[in-house]
Amino acid sequence: MSTYYLFSDFDMEKGFTKEVEDNLHKDIKDDKTIAFIASDPDYGSGTDKYAIKYLEWFSEIGINFKKYRVIDNRMTEDEMKETIRNASVAFLMGGMTPVQFKFLKANELDKVIREYKGCVLGLSAGAINMAKISICSKGSGHDKTEIYEGINLVDISVEPHFIYKSSKSIPDELLSISKKYDIYAMCDESSIVCREKNKYFYGEIYLISNGKISRVETI
Repeated sequence: MSTYYLFSDFDMEKGFTKEVEDNLHKDIKDDKTIAFIASDPDYGSGTDKYAIKYLEWFSEIGINFKKYRVIDNRMTEDEMKETIRNASVAFLMGGMTPVQFKFLKANELDKVIREYKGCVLGLSAGAINMAKISICSKGSGHDKTEIYEGINLVDISVEPHFIYKSSKSIPDELLSISKKYDIYAMCDESSIVCREKNKYFYGEIYLISNGKISRVETI
């Protein structure tokens, strides 16, 4: 059985929240290898830099992977697939959301990730792409609005890096989209854990549905 984690983002120096730490210790049974799946397959050294920082986040909560691999265009398609299948944890990185999804589709990694039995983590772009319906809004830093069928690991769509000021401050774009698709708007430091048939919400998260917004009851 797979467990899915959706993140907006965390403080680069502080790393994971206590709630995420507790859940990761519950779900990560094997610390042999973590596979970081790039958002930009040609970013190379930049992706490596973030992977090393994220390894520090794990180390700070007592999870020390023996090996890590970065999945991008420096690997062949077969190497990418084999790396994911053998990983203890798969981590879909943040960055360029549509670019990441096109990379996954071009190398048939979306299918491999759906079949993967383990712990899958998605941060920002990675979290958006984990959805059945992926929503890329201008409000979350995209050049244009795009809605497409995602990897389909979870049945919820998320809007990362959300900042709530008042109900009148919600972008019209999101209100309009919410009339067709429910959107979980995640502020930084928040997380959603999907384990078996249950969803656990932590931090500041809002549900935008049918043109209205409400605070999600979190643990």
